[in-house]
Amino acid sequence: MTFDPRSICRALNDEGVSFVVVGGFAAVLHGSPLPTSDIDVVPRRDPANLDRLARALTSLGAQLRTAAGPVATTIDAGFLDAMPLMLNLCTDHGDLDLTFAPTGPRQDFDAWDADAGVVEIAAGLSIRVASLDGVIDSKRAAGRDKDLRALPYLESLRDEIAGGAST
Repeated sequence: MTFDPRSICRALNDEGVSFVVVGGFAAVLHGSPLPTSDIDVVPRRDPANLDRLARALTSLGAQLRTAAGPVATTIDAGFLDAMPLMLNLCTDHGDLDLTFAPTGPRQDFDAWDADAGVVEIAAGLSIRVASLDGVIDSKRAAGRDKDLRALPYLESLRDEIAGGAST
């Protein structure tokens, strides 16, 4: 399977899901050269949006991602609402992580959405993408080795975008 985040985002948009892209793919959309193999999204948690999200996930062939491999399950709004923090999925277009309670200062969809921007990632396909500051803050708060290793690159990118890079 080839990682195709655009197809994942298109399926979410087609169902009218309210979401913000965060994590590594958000960083890539800001210009980061660091590779990523999944897409992380923070969805709005209201019942109608969770229902739309469940339909999108079904259309994507989503399954639970486990160390032992994919596990098929029925994904509906009730199942999604019961997820306290995160849900790791594999889809027909690659891995998708749903983050319901993100690490760091932005604790929910509304906080991420407040400073997210709209990015066109393909012709006719626009999505909400976390600010680079938001991505940096969440990686710092997560404290995982891979996130900490990414911080100097992302901070340098932020400085370059802000015009603060020295030449």
